[in-house]
Amino acid sequence: MMDLENRYVDFFYEKYQGRVAIGVGYDQDLSEIYPFVFSDTGGASLGGIALSPLSQDAGPVVYIFHFSSFNTHQGDGNIMLGELCRKADDYIITLSLSPIALANGNPDLMSSRQLEIWYSKFGFEGDICFRREPLGQDHR
Repeated sequence: MMDLENRYVDFFYEKYQGRVAIGVGYDQDLSEIYPFVFSDTGGASLGGIALSPLSQDAGPVVYIFHFSSFNTHQGDGNIMLGELCRKADDYIITLSLSPIALANGNPDLMSSRQLEIWYSKFGFEGDICFRREPLGQDHR
């Protein structure tokens, strides 16, 4: 049944053809999920994002399995998450994620608490699992 969720995910995986050759999880059909490489309008690679639709009775939901900028503290994450949120509003999709920081040996990366604060600026709310409900047409 997941029509809107699949269309939303397909939009991004078709728009951004580059892939990161590492699996970050499995979807509900047990297919491995790979991040796509998000690039700006000039073609510069900004980061990796992995998405998968979720089947839920509450409505269309897409889970963000992986979200990372290749270069931190330059606004690339804002650009990337901004596009995810705008399209979620267009498709009327709820976005979900777990704001867990993985330093990967880089002490300059955000902590989990800093990530929670950053995601909340884009409308995400929650405890362990954050959700962002789509904004209606009258809120844009």
